[in-house]
Amino acid sequence: SEEERKVLHKSMELIIPGLFELASNMEGDLLMLCLDSLRVCVSVRPDIVALEADKVNKFLVELFVKHASDTFIVSQVNEVLITLADIPECRGSIQNTVVPVLLQILRAPLPTSPKKQSEEDEEDMRTEVIDLITVFVRKTPSPLPEVYINDVFPAIMSMTMGCVKDSTAILQSGGECVRAFLAQGYPQVAALNINGLSGIEYTLQLMAKLLDPEVAEWGALYSGRLVSSLINHAGTNLNINDILQGVLNKLTKCESPSIQQGLLVVFIKLFNHDLEGSMSFLQTITTPTGDNGLAYVLKCWCEIQELFTGEYETKVAVIALTKFLPHIMSTESPLASIMVCDDEVAIEGGRITRSAKQQQQPNMIPITVKIFKILVAEYGNIMEERDAEALGDLSDEEGDEEEEDDEEETQMLSIAQLAAYLGEDDDEDDDNKDDPLSEVDLHSHLQQFLTQLSTHNLYNNLCQALNDNERKVLSSMLVAGS
Repeated sequence: SEEERKVLHKSMELIIPGLFELASNMEGDLLMLCLDSLRVCVSVRPDIVALEADKVNKFLVELFVKHASDTFIVSQVNEVLITLADIPECRGSIQNTVVPVLLQILRAPLPTSPKKQSEEDEEDMRTEVIDLITVFVRKTPSPLPEVYINDVFPAIMSMTMGCVKDSTAILQSGGECVRAFLAQGYPQVAALNINGLSGIEYTLQLMAKLLDPEVAEWGALYSGRLVSSLINHAGTNLNINDILQGVLNKLTKCESPSIQQGLLVVFIKLFNHDLEGSMSFLQTITTPTGDNGLAYVLKCWCEIQELFTGEYETKVAVIALTKFLPHIMSTESPLASIMVCDDEVAIEGGRITRSAKQQQQPNMIPITVKIFKILVAEYGNIMEERDAEALGDLSDEEGDEEEEDDEEETQMLSIAQLAAYLGEDDDEDDDNKDDPLSEVDLHSHLQQFLTQLSTHNLYNNLCQALNDNERKVLSSMLVAGS
């Protein structure tokens, strides 16, 4: 209630200073609990910590250094700092008191040989530092302060470029941090000169390292995002041919569907932007084993589409497939002769697996049929989600009525209740928020597409390849020919 909020708001004047006092004398689990409480309380009364921003940030960064070997406590400290970064009055203090300490950690020498346990702990700390800086950069309005561009960006690049090939955590976090810099300060990065290289040329070198087939596969987990971001910002100023060739080469070496998805989305975004142009380009390049680039991308994409994760990534992939299918069906394209595996797949240890029988005799079908089956399955998934949400809403309404009957008056709020008031959510990737495709209603898009497709003279042939469940999905739409 509003009265509870007022009581809570007022009580924070005592609670927040008390939590800081407690934290200075706590260790272990109690310190973590105290820091977690601070994170929530600071969100309620940011004005209290804003008045003592330098003192608060100095205290937190001292905790960070003191407990640098304890990744759990460091993570909790970071969560409080991230909350402070949302407060405009605290950002200047973060730049002056926190960032210099983080820079010292980043600039420390890196190991150049296989890691020992102590070095792995140090790598964990460096990764925490990079992730924290990434959040600071994302939360800082453009243009970025000079300390970020002139000091932090070169330090991040140097450490990521200098790490050993199996330092997957640093490679992942470093790439994501550079992507944050491109998002918040691309003109500043482009104008930067680092040892004779522009910030973009330096970024291209990092990209080449992430896409190096000899570098650890999981180091490239977010490389596709970095490639897409750079293409989006730099456009025609890049030699995009070499970049996409590197993405294709890395794709052929990856076995994890998560890595494959990230790399495939680079091409998928290009298909949505310019289908004909992107197809023509991929027709001109080949894989290291001599396979046609476009055919390889389509085959790999269709075989793992059902394993895609992420609402945005799934959406842009499905939309691109609705462009590809009519293109292949309406032209005498050699792409129609591509055969794709239609076996059910599973994930074990991050790798795609099939049954022994499927490995011996894979079920191969034309790519047009595979795309059609994928689109029908995606529509079925959407319908299942909508039905589940409807049932969930009904259950919530019934639960609310029961709670009202049994409600007891109380003036106490738990930390969990407080967090609920704040409505904490993990946002989708910030760089995708401005993409018009993210606003597309996929249910309506697929329904319209499949309905229109039902008038095609080859539609009945496609339907003959469907299984019973897929036919039920189409029947539910009342699509002719199902």
